[in-house]
Amino acid sequence: MEQNQNTDEPLQPQSSAVEVKVDSDSTSSETSALLPELKEETLTPLPQPGSQSSNVEPQTPAMEVHKHPHHLMHKKKWTEYLLEFFMIFFAVFLGFLAENSREHILESNREKEYIKSFYEDLTADENDLQLNINFLRNQMQEADSLQKLMWNMDIKKPANHIYMYLRGITRSSAGLVYPNDRTIVQLRNAGGMRLIRNKSVSDSMVGYYRTAEIIQFLNQDALVNKTSLREKSVALMNAQDFAKIVDSTSRIINPSVNIYLRKADPDVVNSCLVEVDRIKTLNSTLIHRISGLKDKAGRIKNFLSGEYNLQDD
Repeated sequence: MEQNQNTDEPLQPQSSAVEVKVDSDSTSSETSALLPELKEETLTPLPQPGSQSSNVEPQTPAMEVHKHPHHLMHKKKWTEYLLEFFMIFFAVFLGFLAENSREHILESNREKEYIKSFYEDLTADENDLQLNINFLRNQMQEADSLQKLMWNMDIKKPANHIYMYLRGITRSSAGLVYPNDRTIVQLRNAGGMRLIRNKSVSDSMVGYYRTAEIIQFLNQDALVNKTSLREKSVALMNAQDFAKIVDSTSRIINPSVNIYLRKADPDVVNSCLVEVDRIKTLNSTLIHRISGLKDKAGRIKNFLSGEYNLQDD
């Protein structure tokens, strides 16, 4: 009966504790042998029985960092440093060559523009200088005729041509030489003479305008003589008749009526003749100088045509 009673009683679970004894010496030796092969891992605590799952927050496992000793310990060879140096050097050098080439092309184009402008100035000067020569030659002819008339001057004779020659010979504006200097002025003001690489061209430019300056100096002397003749001849002429020998455009004409001198003082006449002779002499010198300048302009043009392939438009 006791056995039946025992069998009728419900079985109760029995818990048993298993004790494991680990030898500390053997454990430590085994652990140390496995350490090099193990990776660090992040342990996530397990939830306790009866705890709510909502209180458990997921945790991201820590990222593993793999260090590569090859990259840390690698050192460049001296040939690699040398190669990098030459690459940088050649990059800078090629940039310098490109910039220098670009600047050279720009300066070459500017040089040709200046030369073309100078060529055009010379062409204009050739025409102007020829007009100066023609004017001075005409004045010399008038001076010759005036001298002959004044040697036999008489207040009772018509003096139309004396008035005309005195008025014409004292004019000076058409005989003055003003070379076209726009190009040389630009070159000097902008420091552009360095752009003219051909020394023969730059020397010819400087020499041309130096000759023109000498001619302008002679023109100043001629102006002094003409002014002196104008002042001295006033005593010989009547004011009313003097106004009749020019038209409304200031062109010298021979009036339709006879005009006469106011007086024929020998001393005044003599002074006038001296100034007329000076004007003739200076005009002859100017014609020679201006002709030389005109010839020089032609030679320079021919030289520039060969060097820069320029032609008259």
